[in-house]
Amino acid sequence: MKGQLDETQALSWRMEQYMAESRNVLTSCIRLKSELQYDYFTELVLEAAKTAEKLTDKLRRLTLEVTVNPVQYENYKAELVTIHGIEVEFSEGIVKVALPLLMPHRKDFYTDFLYKPLHTALQNWCMKQVKNGMELPSYEECLVCFVHVYNKKLPLAGRVRDHDNIEEKHVLDIISSFYLKSDSGLFVDTFHMTRLGTEDGTFLFVMESSRFPGWIREKSQSLDIEKEAL
Repeated sequence: MKGQLDETQALSWRMEQYMAESRNVLTSCIRLKSELQYDYFTELVLEAAKTAEKLTDKLRRLTLEVTVNPVQYENYKAELVTIHGIEVEFSEGIVKVALPLLMPHRKDFYTDFLYKPLHTALQNWCMKQVKNGMELPSYEECLVCFVHVYNKKLPLAGRVRDHDNIEEKHVLDIISSFYLKSDSGLFVDTFHMTRLGTEDGTFLFVMESSRFPGWIREKSQSLDIEKEAL
């Protein structure tokens, strides 16, 4: 176990170095508005992310080894939802899910960083609704609206993707497992919107298909992220 702790500490130090350098590069990138600097910033963040994934994997394995109390481990998994910053709301028949990150490209091989936390967040939210005797939404035919928000302070070239290049299937699979009859095209429609905001993120709105025309007429002009109209 000492060897595991040593490896974990080394990965933590390496990630910290990547992040420190990326912060300096980002400051320069914003000041100079340089795409070349932004490319270097992206490389540093990717290296930091890969290092973080290795670190997380080792910590998860270590957690499984040292945590013998099942209740303590379940509490740990519940706390992960708060840590990942995923928020779930339900109002007037519409489920709103706020994700503090952008959706991955549909060709990305590694997507667990989003889908596992999303599944846990929806699972915990549904359990809480049932426990509190509150309504648990269920849709026969629904529409899932994806609102992709890009940080307007960062270069947009190469970051804003076509909607057909965004991975949505896994998200629909997770949503369908909690709220929908099926993720078949017979029962689910999707709609994508892109907006600029103060930080990157994604909003999901799940509603009955019949609600969407009126909802989009009302929201299309007011979906201003900075005004928090969402």
